[in-house]
Amino acid sequence: MRTIGRNDHGAAVEDVQRRLRVMGYELAVDGAYLQRTCDAVKMFRQSEGLPPGDFVDQQAWAALVDASFALGDRMLYLRMPHFHGADVRSLQTILEVLGFVVGKSDGIFGAHTERALRDFQLSVGITDDGIAGNTTFDAIERLRHAWEGKEPTSAEGAQMGFARAAEALEKMEACFYGLDETGRGVASRIANLARATFEGAHVMSADTLEAFPPSNMLMVGVTSVEVDGQDGIPLIEFSDDFMFPRRISIALSSAKATPRRVIIEVPDHGYSDATGTVTGERWEQHLAVLLLDAFCASFS
Repeated sequence: MRTIGRNDHGAAVEDVQRRLRVMGYELAVDGAYLQRTCDAVKMFRQSEGLPPGDFVDQQAWAALVDASFALGDRMLYLRMPHFHGADVRSLQTILEVLGFVVGKSDGIFGAHTERALRDFQLSVGITDDGIAGNTTFDAIERLRHAWEGKEPTSAEGAQMGFARAAEALEKMEACFYGLDETGRGVASRIANLARATFEGAHVMSADTLEAFPPSNMLMVGVTSVEVDGQDGIPLIEFSDDFMFPRRISIALSSAKATPRRVIIEVPDHGYSDATGTVTGERWEQHLAVLLLDAFCASFS
């Protein structure tokens, strides 16, 4: 493109002015590149770390286009060259706040952002295609209350003490059930741990049910076998990190069926520096402790 500058007129100047207005610069969209437009361009170039000037060259135009995209203006997905811009940075920030780690929020839609997006899509019960389109944007909008004006969770703020766990268990009504042998073992142990932590806990496993659970009870499936998304049921992949409770909260907010249902995918083994591979009852107990702690944190 040719450089646009002082005293130029026309549609190209209007386009520059329109994009600057979207970003909050106060100037008329009249197609006349006069002092106010020069001042706005000068400030924009400074904010983007571009060489000083009051003109729009190829470098400034590329930065202007990137900065003027709002989330939802275009479909985003992994491609080469990568999508980049303010809309990508907004998506990354929202995913981070909701508990899905993108790595560096740099405004570039790379592999880490795609993986975080897929995990988010699974957790809200939509197709995990890694494409941020209308369905994904609608899901994000429904969760606006969970991310707007908030910062990503810190490790320091994610610790769960006994008193808080007991308080959360008093509010929680949940039935854990297994979709495979490991899942059944974990579900049973979660129910036992809940009652040991708080005698009045309304947390049970499917093995202890004497009647069909009430419609207000949360149903949590646990499996060590990889499953596909099931009829809009949110699917959460287990991870032993401080963001896991936030992802559970998002999944619970997105569960639409009655009773509410979510599914947790867990690994079928772990590893210890002292003993090597951990499986069987010891592993099930370890998972039960971590899962119950995460659910208590999401309810607190």
